[in-house]
Amino acid sequence: MHLQWGYIRHRYSDSERRSVRKAFTFWKTKFLQVSRPDKPQEPKLPWPWRDNAKWLFELNNARSMQNAWEALDIESRQKQWPYIMLSTLDRCPDKAHMVLEATLNPLPPGYAINDVLLFIAQRLRISSIKNLRERTLKAEEILEMVAKVLEDTPAGHVPLGQRTAGLLARRLPSEQASELYKMLQRANIKLHPNSLLQFAGKLAGDMAHKDTAFEILKGLADNGVDLNAPSPSSAITTLLHCRIAHGGWSDSSSSFSPKDTLEYFLDRGFVPNVINATAFLDSLCQRAEVEEAIRLALLFSEFGVQLDTKAWSTIFRGAKGSLKVENVAKSMDVAKAANAPYVDVLNNALHAIFYFAEMESREKRFSAPWIYPLFGPMLRAYAKKFELEPLQWWLPDSLPLMLTQTTGNDGEKFDSTRIRQWDFLGSIVPLTEKTFAAQSSGPKLQPNTTTIAIMLRAYIKTLQHPYDLMAFYAFFKARLEEQGGKEGFAAQLIKDQGSLVHDTIIMAMMERRGLARAALQIFGDMLKDHLQRSATEDAERSDETSGKGQIRATGPVHPAPGLCTFSILVRGLFNSGDRILAEQVLHVMKEQGVEPNLVTWNTLTKGYASMQNIKKTVSTLQDMEAAGFKPDLFTFKAFGKLKNQARALELMEGIIDVNRQKIVGEDLYG
Repeated sequence: MHLQWGYIRHRYSDSERRSVRKAFTFWKTKFLQVSRPDKPQEPKLPWPWRDNAKWLFELNNARSMQNAWEALDIESRQKQWPYIMLSTLDRCPDKAHMVLEATLNPLPPGYAINDVLLFIAQRLRISSIKNLRERTLKAEEILEMVAKVLEDTPAGHVPLGQRTAGLLARRLPSEQASELYKMLQRANIKLHPNSLLQFAGKLAGDMAHKDTAFEILKGLADNGVDLNAPSPSSAITTLLHCRIAHGGWSDSSSSFSPKDTLEYFLDRGFVPNVINATAFLDSLCQRAEVEEAIRLALLFSEFGVQLDTKAWSTIFRGAKGSLKVENVAKSMDVAKAANAPYVDVLNNALHAIFYFAEMESREKRFSAPWIYPLFGPMLRAYAKKFELEPLQWWLPDSLPLMLTQTTGNDGEKFDSTRIRQWDFLGSIVPLTEKTFAAQSSGPKLQPNTTTIAIMLRAYIKTLQHPYDLMAFYAFFKARLEEQGGKEGFAAQLIKDQGSLVHDTIIMAMMERRGLARAALQIFGDMLKDHLQRSATEDAERSDETSGKGQIRATGPVHPAPGLCTFSILVRGLFNSGDRILAEQVLHVMKEQGVEPNLVTWNTLTKGYASMQNIKKTVSTLQDMEAAGFKPDLFTFKAFGKLKNQARALELMEGIIDVNRQKIVGEDLYG
């Protein structure tokens, strides 16, 4: 406070200074009272100005507020402004940005404007707004208010604080943060390195603004900022991580290159650590530059970057995603450099077979049910390193007997009437067998829950006949209920793997005609156990509070249905034309507090569009946008299922026009 007064006192003549100092002290004292986090609901001594702004902030928008404000004479506005603003900050802080924007004529003191801006920035929680349109509207309102302050006030009038700039950079969405940065540059406002790092960190996370973030960080590097300090290193990590959007879209207009960026910073003394090295490697893998990612991972290791399991998993995921056996083989060298746990390496090798088979089935457009000859080759590899007993506990078939069968699909249960040629049997399977055949001393390994889940999913995907699928679930369910949620194999599997195995069974059933009811029964087991568990825990917690008992240390028998469970069911029910049941499952999903993701919204869009239900398709797209999701390639493919797309677009335009008229009406009469 004293420093601020020392800065502004020289702007006034001796005759003005006393009254200005009085106004300054009043504002600062009262502003401190209303902006304190521990501000009392009711002050001990009533604030006479508390409700002064009610007539203003109860209006709907800044334009209405400005009209009402400018209806007062200038002298009244000058006199009332501090009380109006303090009253708004105290009684209606969510509209502080509107009131500030509406009351800038005549111009309030610059120090007070800066305080209000800081107040707004500290309380800004745009990310908590779920509706995309509302979130964007709020961000644009804040940006418009800041623009008016910067552009409509004389240079230097508002001593914009670095803390304010940094908070706005961090809390505004990247699009508005980028616009704010350009505004501050146009206004010749010099930003502190810490504020610049806030802008760089925010913009670095958005592909559309990575070039700007890179320019900011280059400027900091040229000015001697230590790039290896925590904040610059974190911003560089974000900058190096380039995610490809869902649906395979990327910003093709961006010229940003993670390779060139890393080389630039290395030349200026940047030393990669495992976190930013992993981010960079993931970017290369997502851009399908897997060979380069493997080469650089090994190079990082040679230069002292101690790769960890996450770094190796990133490389292996990229190698597996490339569907090139040679990349998977090379990734094993990265596993050695990262000292990856041996069981994890074996698990990933097993899952590579599963993944290659699934991708091959999609590429060849095999029709449902999607059955792969997986279990036999995977079991033979598994048996070379792992104990059979833990897996045998989960399966009704004799594993030693299956291991003696070396031809065909390893048993009558897996025999297929469909003749399909599979490339993965001659590509990834031999590599996995080679990995498992490597010499190792000591007894066989104990599989972990990830190993068991991979093998169970392979077993399920290999079952040919509906009866065998239903019989397996009955056996699996009996094993789960045998331990009743108490500590053991079953509880650990559910704890570690969640609904993964249940979801695989449900998916396999939904692919077969006539098994939808059986799939819904599995869903019912999951939901029933979850609801009973929740009710029991509430009762036991109540008893514990009252001293009547203790909470029992048992886990759920079945996992709670997750987003993936609901999505599989909804997609399967839509595919079978059962819209009513699909909507009932969606209703249960909402009741359980499970929020849909973009995949769920695309599933709904495709389902309604395939049924040629134009109104439902349009309303789903609106709800998706309202939930904060942007359409991707799969959304447009789903919308393409509609035959009468012109009618749907007309309907959407009509709704937009109605909404626009509502907004105009609010502006005119608010």
